[in-house]
Amino acid sequence: MRPVFLSHAGLWCGAGSTPAGVRRALAAMDPPRGRLDLPGHPVPYVHATDPARPFRARLEEALAAVGAALDLPLASGTPMLLGTSSLLIGGSEAGGTLPEPSELLAIVQERWGLQGRGWIFSSACASAVHALDAAVGLIEGGQAEEALVLGVELLNRYTPAGFASLWLLSPTGARPLDAGRDGLVLGEAVAAVRLSARSGPWRVHPPALGFDATSPTGFTPDGSTIAAVMAEALALAGHGPESIRAVKLQASGAPGTDAAEARALRLVFPEAPPVFSLKGVLGHTLGASGIAELAATLMCLEEGWLPPTAGFGTEDPDLGLCPTRTVQPWAPGPVLFNLQGFGGCLASWIVEPAW
Repeated sequence: MRPVFLSHAGLWCGAGSTPAGVRRALAAMDPPRGRLDLPGHPVPYVHATDPARPFRARLEEALAAVGAALDLPLASGTPMLLGTSSLLIGGSEAGGTLPEPSELLAIVQERWGLQGRGWIFSSACASAVHALDAAVGLIEGGQAEEALVLGVELLNRYTPAGFASLWLLSPTGARPLDAGRDGLVLGEAVAAVRLSARSGPWRVHPPALGFDATSPTGFTPDGSTIAAVMAEALALAGHGPESIRAVKLQASGAPGTDAAEARALRLVFPEAPPVFSLKGVLGHTLGASGIAELAATLMCLEEGWLPPTAGFGTEDPDLGLCPTRTVQPWAPGPVLFNLQGFGGCLASWIVEPAW
């Protein structure tokens, strides 16, 4: 199998739309200030821009910002793989019918001048990671020389209302791994990474994927299923636990799922490397989160540091895990990315510098 490299990454989200802006927000631990007024249930929400603007205008703004970071155009025939859990629902809420999924592909391809084939993956929070997995497989197997992977999650009321109906959203803010954590804060993002068989600054290893049917909203409490997927990611990359220089946690501030992930870390790592969560600044960007958090993390690693975990203040003695509290130097080496999704989807993958 051929190695796969990542050459460019772009991100439009509540933290900003340029690498400098994203780094600044993450380093300062800027909390989300927006709110979403669901019926009888107002909750914090991480808006990327003014939510009163028309949906299509916001999507065009996102594509312009992300596209500027990708060194477009791509070669003719380059495949595009797009992960989303909401498609264009937000665009239909003001009236009219729900657009076909292919319309989202067409909008992106037209905006970026793409002529290759396109696929949409919609598997809840793991959507963009499943798109990443497929893209890595195409390049590894020689079916493509390059691929573009996107995560798209734009503001809509339908999805947050579903989370709110299950009492999964925090009324105050995301507090990953904190003793007082009380739920998720959602957000929006559009993100993309450009993958290639040609050497680039980052090596991307195949994601390890799994499924935990314990509950629609949680995972095996002892963390064993999460740990098994993390161990598989290590094996796919040819690394042992001692090689990992940091772990980007899923840790969203949900009491049970944060606890399961913390226990999984203890099962895999005899001595835990630095760990961090981005949810306190970005919010949980659902189907886009795999690529959005990958892009945001790489923007920090390019400058040689790990971001602090916004929202974490008090260690939970039941977890015994303390994520980053301040900007920390990163010792260059492999970074493990974790994702756990609604409905039981699990994913872990490793990215490391190729220099």
